[in-house]
Amino acid sequence: MHSLIPYFEPPALELPIPLPNGNHLTIHAFGVFVALGVVLGAQVAMKKAKKDGYDPEVINRFVTWIIVGIFVGGHLGHALFYEPQKYLENPWDLLKVWEGLSSMGGFIACGILSVIFFRLYRLPYWPYCDAIAVGLTLGWALGRMGCFSAHDHIGTETTFWLGVQGVCPGKEGTTIACHDVGLYEGLYSGLFLLPLFLYLDRKPRFPGFFVGMLMTLYGPIRFILDLFRAQGVDARYFGLTPGNYGAVVVSALGVWILVRQHKKAPMVIRVGDAPDLPPPAAA
Repeated sequence: MHSLIPYFEPPALELPIPLPNGNHLTIHAFGVFVALGVVLGAQVAMKKAKKDGYDPEVINRFVTWIIVGIFVGGHLGHALFYEPQKYLENPWDLLKVWEGLSSMGGFIACGILSVIFFRLYRLPYWPYCDAIAVGLTLGWALGRMGCFSAHDHIGTETTFWLGVQGVCPGKEGTTIACHDVGLYEGLYSGLFLLPLFLYLDRKPRFPGFFVGMLMTLYGPIRFILDLFRAQGVDARYFGLTPGNYGAVVVSALGVWILVRQHKKAPMVIRVGDAPDLPPPAAA
């Protein structure tokens, strides 16, 4: 079997809008996919929140916080886990939040911001975060397709039919193919997690169920896919990437959330699913 995906340049559209540095405004496919992920993922989350009897506009308000978490937290995570020496030597590069993003750093930042947001506005934490978790399956799928369009996460050489030709480090422009980890992760989230969560959401679940499920199911696939990362591209500690270690922590936290939340509230009835009760008997 041979890899079937040929090499392609990361798509970009240059607009006739001058910038202060002399270049023109360029719209990259990565940015388009990320924007679509945020918008469409938020719509899915809002729909679930409404179905569960909660205000969908809360999700809309939290989207800005999510964007900050993705870029600021993701950039800080990249600096801390992947290139600490570079940023120690050039600390001003920390302000370039668009350069170098770590998904684990983004997850951590969004998790912290979610706690602050829902406590600040005194809103129920787990029901809204469950809605966000369902929406995140679509948003994450589109975001990772953006990574695929930019060839951001190249793995080892392969003849697998989903391998991408001409992207292997040092062998650009050839027919030799490498795994594209971003593509695999996007397909996993969009074709497996999203349909699974929509199916599971047909019945009421205890608060925190979808948050715990997302973390539990994401960790193993992330750990496996990071094993296919190309050597010499990502930082490694004792042979494993920061993503490998993060995946173990994410899954462990997911299992803990499922067990803890199930013990606290083994059953919940959504507003829309509540049975019609007979009127109270006359005194």
